[in-house]
Amino acid sequence: MTAPNTAMGTAATGAPVSMSNSTQINATQSVNNANPFVGKPTSASFSNDIPPAYLTWKKPIPNQTFPPLYKIGVSNITFEWTVDPNALKVQPANLTVALANPQKQTYTAAIVPGTATSAHWDIAHLPASSPLMVGYYTVWVYDQRGPKAFPSPGWLMPDSRLVVAMYSTEAYVGRTDSMFCPTCYLGVGRSFHESMMPLLITFGISISTSIIILSSLLA
Repeated sequence: MTAPNTAMGTAATGAPVSMSNSTQINATQSVNNANPFVGKPTSASFSNDIPPAYLTWKKPIPNQTFPPLYKIGVSNITFEWTVDPNALKVQPANLTVALANPQKQTYTAAIVPGTATSAHWDIAHLPASSPLMVGYYTVWVYDQRGPKAFPSPGWLMPDSRLVVAMYSTEAYVGRTDSMFCPTCYLGVGRSFHESMMPLLITFGISISTSIIILSSLLA
């Protein structure tokens, strides 16, 4: 019988211990698994001395002075976040990423599993029935309890600290486009001349007649 392939490690006491390949793999997975949402209960109650957990944005980075800028109809947005694993004690059932414009209209960008740490929003292919407006949008991330959930110990707080800006550029109107009319002003001038000439002639005749009458009365 072939002996199992083992690697030698060192215990806390300094004595050599045997570590199998499966143990090494599990240890590596444990180290690489940095998802703070994994391995927690989906529902629990804690004492009030435990604070709620708060989201930390990794991408895009919140900037109140110069919010991240995206072009409507072209850009795509990738959201990435994390949370303090020691503060978060309850795994969300799901996470919703939504954006609210200045008119309080809300666009749902994504609904992802409760263990997700990122979401993608393709604003280059939005339906025509839901066009985006130019302006600043507040990004909301919240769990199954909704955006107005009450702060609960160990639960994820709804987050609305990220603001992004949406902009659009007007399409260029070429000289061959039907909207461009180089002779429009010439036509307008000709029409104005034709319509005003009879009125001017009539006005001139009236002035001349009035002068003749006044001259005869004063003679």
